[in-house]
Amino acid sequence: MKISLPILFATTLGYSLIAQADLVPLKAPSMFDKGPAAMTAINLNNEEQISLILLDSALDLAKSAALATGCESVEGDYSVEVTVEGVNNKPKTNVIKIVSPGKTEPLILNAIAEEPDSFHGQVFTINQAKSSKLKETLISEFSGSAHINRELTLLSIQSSAIVLGQNNISSPYLNLRLKHFYEEPKSDNRQYLSGWGFASLSKEGFPVNKFWVRSKALKTDGQLKRVVLQEDLLIGFSACRIVIDSATDIKKKTDEQEKQKSFAFKGTMTISKSQPNENLPKANQI
Repeated sequence: MKISLPILFATTLGYSLIAQADLVPLKAPSMFDKGPAAMTAINLNNEEQISLILLDSALDLAKSAALATGCESVEGDYSVEVTVEGVNNKPKTNVIKIVSPGKTEPLILNAIAEEPDSFHGQVFTINQAKSSKLKETLISEFSGSAHINRELTLLSIQSSAIVLGQNNISSPYLNLRLKHFYEEPKSDNRQYLSGWGFASLSKEGFPVNKFWVRSKALKTDGQLKRVVLQEDLLIGFSACRIVIDSATDIKKKTDEQEKQKSFAFKGTMTISKSQPNENLPKANQI
């Protein structure tokens, strides 16, 4: 049996690429070098948990828009603002607003925190206030369900949305994410909370993209102060990176009838055609 030159070349090239990939493996954090990480409980209050879930939901929106219309069509810096009171079963008290570059009308999501289960953990649901655009991409009917375990070390989110694509046809998109949280050793009063995992994105029920999920949060004096979330496209037609960099602040309400604390994040969501192995800009490093 004869083997044509094109097939022989393609086969040789394939083995060459596999060999190169083996030389530089994609490694998990060093804490997994000796096997599964220990289940060490993490301390986050309700407001902090809801804030992180809303920020993750913003990433889901951005990924869906990037798949529907192309990463280049949604490239840019978006303003992100999160306000959370942490009240269970009251979605209007837990809000994230995303404002596209050059626009004023925000895309708004609300989160509902259900009563926690002392054994299993807690469930959160996320919904879109109304149909809105991420830059020029129309997104509607976004909804999600997030589950976090009792120790606050594992987070899973499933979300869906209807997105208007380049062909002017609306299609359903489904996001799935699994992320592991772990705390790094303390340094003075500084504590780092890192996240690591993967996410997938499907269109009309069929998986089309896979993302590498990373996050890092700075805690000082036991409270979150800054959060950076990053997702890199691993499978797709072109590179695409989404980064949210936000600073946190806790403010007292001025209303005498409402003395409850309000937890707030303000920052930027940047979408770019960066490769997964490219370093983050210094401004985004904690």
